[in-house]
Amino acid sequence: MNGRIKVKTLLPAVLLLALLVAGCWDLREVEDLGYVLATAIDRAPGNRVKVIVQLPNPRVVGGGGPRGAVTPSASVASKPYRNYAGTGATMFDAIRAISQESARRLFFAQNRTVIISERMAREGLREVLDFLSRSVEIRRHLTMVFVVRGDPAQILDVPNPHSPMPALRIDDIVKWRGQTSRFAPVPLSRFLEFLSLEGAEPYAGVIEAVPNPTYRAGQGERDAPEPPRSIRLRGAALFRGDRLVGFLNEAETRGLLWALSEVRGAQVVFPLPGGRPGEQGTAEIQRARGKIEPEVIRGRIVMTIKVFTEGNLAEVEGTLDLSRPEVMEQLDRALAAAIRGEVLAAVEKTQEAGADVFGFGEAFHRKFPREWKRIKKNWPELFRDLEVRVEVKATIRRTGMIGKPRPILVP
Repeated sequence: MNGRIKVKTLLPAVLLLALLVAGCWDLREVEDLGYVLATAIDRAPGNRVKVIVQLPNPRVVGGGGPRGAVTPSASVASKPYRNYAGTGATMFDAIRAISQESARRLFFAQNRTVIISERMAREGLREVLDFLSRSVEIRRHLTMVFVVRGDPAQILDVPNPHSPMPALRIDDIVKWRGQTSRFAPVPLSRFLEFLSLEGAEPYAGVIEAVPNPTYRAGQGERDAPEPPRSIRLRGAALFRGDRLVGFLNEAETRGLLWALSEVRGAQVVFPLPGGRPGEQGTAEIQRARGKIEPEVIRGRIVMTIKVFTEGNLAEVEGTLDLSRPEVMEQLDRALAAAIRGEVLAAVEKTQEAGADVFGFGEAFHRKFPREWKRIKKNWPELFRDLEVRVEVKATIRRTGMIGKPRPILVP
């Protein structure tokens, strides 16, 4: 009896001691991991997959502040990042091929950007999306998807003295998208969600390496030369299923974002009502909301896009008296007309491409589930000829520090 009591007394202590001395079976030491900040994917010869990953250089980043410091002409050893490339039969195979060169195990939990080449996107992204969906490390709601028009390797090696790591520079640009709303950063989670919906197609942002207008050839290293190219986010890539089928320019992209309530802020230039030819006003958008309402009118499907927006007047070219209520009403209508034009341009381009990135079909499915079962097989054809109406209500709340433009004295 006493033996049983002793066992019952000692057993909890033994179990507690075992927990204290036992190590984690899946422990990964920080110094053994290579933290991937960005991933680029391209098609290689022989129908193989090429993967490029960008890792920070801890010696440079750790010794030079939070993001390091490097000039565009710095040596490879002093660069705050390093790019590794691997080729394989599949994406996972290509990533494992990188381990033959990298001294650290690739770790994707910090990856914020996936860049896909236009060539691979046009062929289809089924195998790429399968890996990205299955990975337990990639955080799909934080990882942005981009299509690159050009060489994805070039994007990940564009220097810049203010933000020396291209991966972090892309992330910073995405944070400031509300300045213009002319490009479309799309989280991987949303891209995958649109692929799974009936009556909706995914879209992605577009990234390019463009010539730097401030670059001057022949500069010496002492002059801290500007890099010849810059990273720019512009427009959107349209998909039908997992295949790229077209692009939207910057104005058309914002037209799409108006309808999807994705405009975080913008500047809209519009012609002044009653002004001389060429006179324009500029409004800074503070709030915007979009809504898609499907209807069936006399047996015909009609989609109505409603946009509500408020903003402030940032600039006026002309002599309008903004203290008069009727003038402000005219400006509201002129701003609404400019926004409506962007939305209609986006609708026209997406219908030409046959990519329902607005999600018209999905909206119809939610409101008319019974009718959707009857037409969903023919939706791609119906979408191309769909009647779309656009209604915009714009309000300019503030006009700045002056009501009338200051007179300019000409000598």
